[in-house]
Amino acid sequence: MHHPHMKIIVQIRSKPRYRVVAGVSGAAVLAVVCAAAVAPELVIAPLAGGGTSPSPAGAAKGATGDGARGADGGGAGGEEEVAGAAGPPPPAGAVQVIPHRIPARTAAEAMLGHAERLERAERLRATAARRWRVPELPPLAPPPPPEKVELKTEPGHIAGAGLPPVITRVPTDDKVVFLTIDDGAEKDPDLLRMMRELDIPYSSFVTDYVARDDYGYFRAMRRDGNHVHNHTVTHKELPRLSRAGQREEICDQQDNLEREIGERPALFRPPYGAYDESTLRAAAECGVQAVPLWAEEAFADRMEWGRADRRFHPGDIILTHFRGEDAWAGSMPDMIRLVLKTVAEQGFAIARLEDYI
Repeated sequence: MHHPHMKIIVQIRSKPRYRVVAGVSGAAVLAVVCAAAVAPELVIAPLAGGGTSPSPAGAAKGATGDGARGADGGGAGGEEEVAGAAGPPPPAGAVQVIPHRIPARTAAEAMLGHAERLERAERLRATAARRWRVPELPPLAPPPPPEKVELKTEPGHIAGAGLPPVITRVPTDDKVVFLTIDDGAEKDPDLLRMMRELDIPYSSFVTDYVARDDYGYFRAMRRDGNHVHNHTVTHKELPRLSRAGQREEICDQQDNLEREIGERPALFRPPYGAYDESTLRAAAECGVQAVPLWAEEAFADRMEWGRADRRFHPGDIILTHFRGEDAWAGSMPDMIRLVLKTVAEQGFAIARLEDYI
């Protein structure tokens, strides 16, 4: 790649803006080309025409010298010629690197900026935790897996060809759990604000007859990045219905949510966790891809555990409900405080279910 007459012209624009011309070896050309991986605005093109190499330091400043400086001390065009930058054009065949804009920050500075943003986000979470009286926040979830995990129906649940998998946990070694909220009866605006400010992901499974008076609440939830899934039209115990009745409960709610929220749910949870093979067949016909049940249930004053060890396991799905103080010994924010405290004490993070399945 080395050629004795290869030159690079690099124009760097920042505050103040400079035009730098330097003769370098072909190896430096490769370095600049590689730099394009982190500065994609670089444009590399051959120079037209002939000439000699740039003048040494102390050469004339040219049209943007002292006589053409603007009020800010820069050139009339807002550029300043670095000493030695003027001179005849390089020889034919030289390489010209013309960036539209080269960021002044180095890659290290960019990484530092990212770390500073994360630190700032953590400070905001800590401030929000004090405001919402959360004694301990779990850590932020790790990055989601590059691919969705493969789901299989867990032992003890109905499985079969063409049926969506039924699960109570996501198969992962990540120390994460998933928070899901059912029905939609209580529409507490404090819940939306609290979860947004604390940056806690969750998923909802919504029943039409209690949600239809204010689907705007769930649209706001979706705008915050939290998905809204199917929990039937009227919250009936599905195995008591005919196959056609079950299909109506599931498919009609798929249609309702697509119309009201703007997307067709991929997940479905049967009311009371009750289902049979007809339920799963109907769900599959309506486009459902998985049926997540739960491993633990959260209330405002307690956790109910699905295992004797009373501990979370990686990938556990937590169930709770949209309830108020009239139904619970506490509010939705009280329930969230208890969940966050328990998750943090056991060293878990809360991840987004849809990042995994």
